[in-house]
Amino acid sequence: MFDRYLTPFGAIPHLLFAAILALIVATVIGFLGRRTRRERVLHSAWFFACSIATVVAGSWAMYLIHG
Repeated sequence: MFDRYLTPFGAIPHLLFAAILALIVATVIGFLGRRTRRERVLHSAWFFACSIATVVAGSWAMYLIHG
């Protein structure tokens, strides 16, 4: 019940919500700064990958702590 977020389209799982939010933030971060297009894409991809890795690592930590 608490692992889902309500949207106008219904409830979505936490991992999907985190992935969508990470994609949006990575896209915005990619537009900021004075970088070449290649550097922007690489920076955005790196940020997205690190965000998802952090969510997965945090999920496993919660699982190991709380069972």
